[in-house]
Amino acid sequence: MSIIFNSNSDNLPLKFFDIGINWDQHKIYRPNGFDYFHWLQTDSGMGIIRIGNQRIKLNSGQGFLMRPNIPHSFFPDSNKSEWQTSFITFEGTAASELVEFLNLNDYQLYNHLDISLGTFIRRNFNTFKKTSFEDTLMQSNAIYTFLMLLRQNAYQNRLIFTDSSVTNLIVSYISSHYQENISNESFSNLTGYSISHTIRLFRDQTGETPLKYLTDFRLRMAKSLIIFHANLPINKISELVGFSSPSYFTKQFKDYFGKTPNQFRK
Repeated sequence: MSIIFNSNSDNLPLKFFDIGINWDQHKIYRPNGFDYFHWLQTDSGMGIIRIGNQRIKLNSGQGFLMRPNIPHSFFPDSNKSEWQTSFITFEGTAASELVEFLNLNDYQLYNHLDISLGTFIRRNFNTFKKTSFEDTLMQSNAIYTFLMLLRQNAYQNRLIFTDSSVTNLIVSYISSHYQENISNESFSNLTGYSISHTIRLFRDQTGETPLKYLTDFRLRMAKSLIIFHANLPINKISELVGFSSPSYFTKQFKDYFGKTPNQFRK
């Protein structure tokens, strides 16, 4: 486990408070939130983040960004042996304005970290060990690059940022329960509206139905598993992301990405 704390007091557009890699994450309880923007990603195992009534799973290959002063807690999943994370917390004179560019509400789950984003902290960790003024400028620039990678990742994975409580509720539910058997009735029970009204509200905000969003979400999760877990059988990946039929999964994957899962892996 490695962690670096910032001892520099200069005002900068972006400045880290701490950064860590290979961290065996223990339980954290913050009833008053945290003073800094906080990025947390799972490298292995799984963690649980609680914000209000929301219980969000953070699996391997996923990350989570949260604004300052949001009451929360997070802890390892009790069914897993460990939860290893990487993280960076930051502030700065331009931090709020730049995070606005990400369309961030109070927090956002990033479900599919690409290679550039998923390895950013590890690749740049040594940059944050240095303390000269020139080095602090490089660190500020590195955090800016990180935020742009988040924006790119959100665009590529069609993350939805909206003030619609119904849409946010469904998107959050899918993020945490996509491995389960989900139907339109599930969404209706979740929102308290009829099936037809729930579908219409979601489609008005996103341009697609909840089930279409669910299918695409599962396919993007499968893509991440194929990239980060080269030895995991395709049939197992199909099961892990919520498809009951491997052949149907293969067809949907090819329709979405233009290649079968096995072709994509080569």
